[in-house]
Amino acid sequence: MPAPRRKSAARSAARPTMASLADIHDLYERSVQDPENDVSVLGRLFQRFRGRPAASMREDFCGTAALSAQWARSKPDRWAIGVDLDEPTLAWGREHHLQGVKRVKLYNDNVLGGVGARTDLGCALNFSYSVFKTRAQLRRYFEVARRMLVSDGLFILDAWGGWSTTEPGRDQKKCDGFVYEWEQERYDPLTNEILCHIHFELPDGSRIDRAYTYDWRLWSVQELRELLEEAGFSQVYALWERMDDEGDGTGAYYLPKHTENMEVWWTYVVAER
Repeated sequence: MPAPRRKSAARSAARPTMASLADIHDLYERSVQDPENDVSVLGRLFQRFRGRPAASMREDFCGTAALSAQWARSKPDRWAIGVDLDEPTLAWGREHHLQGVKRVKLYNDNVLGGVGARTDLGCALNFSYSVFKTRAQLRRYFEVARRMLVSDGLFILDAWGGWSTTEPGRDQKKCDGFVYEWEQERYDPLTNEILCHIHFELPDGSRIDRAYTYDWRLWSVQELRELLEEAGFSQVYALWERMDDEGDGTGAYYLPKHTENMEVWWTYVVAER
């Protein structure tokens, strides 16, 4: 009787899932960020409100510094500073975005520290400032952000809201080669605190659950305006995007006195030093 064949180690070993091989920073950038568009919008807003082009930018909560790198690449006279607490994320950004890119300086530091040179433009995008949950904390951050601007500098935030932002639920978006999923786990109406997660699903059905978690306070536009003014900014503007007949954004922003609430909205708040 012939001896039974042994399964090869290669065949018997479980194949790695696509999720186990995926890079969450790469997935995040491909599903959430659009540095080229952000650089274009930030540059246009600075020119609009300050009447001159911006050369320098400070990106707080910069993460992988994709925006800072794109800013420096966009024009030969532009330079950027990025600040973030997470050194491994900064290291990933250096490897993937800053090879051969000059004029970008990254600091592994707290945004409250006020490190680095003063810049024309400062920004905190993707609602990253929402990590500050009290008025005192956020006002202190805004004071530092103002101090780190040149005399005619501009500070730009994005803000979000709408009636669906306080409801638990999940939304999915198909991306190139994977599915992005945004989950709002819970919202506390007494504190305005919100807990959200980003999940990714790969083509083989494997998942990366809670690739990113956000424990935030949901700040209203009016609260942001008041705190920026309290922090010393001379003028604060809440912008709103014009929509086309199909209900899609046009990329043009105006200054409304009032507007109607939506299921979800997203906009910019601009503060002049």
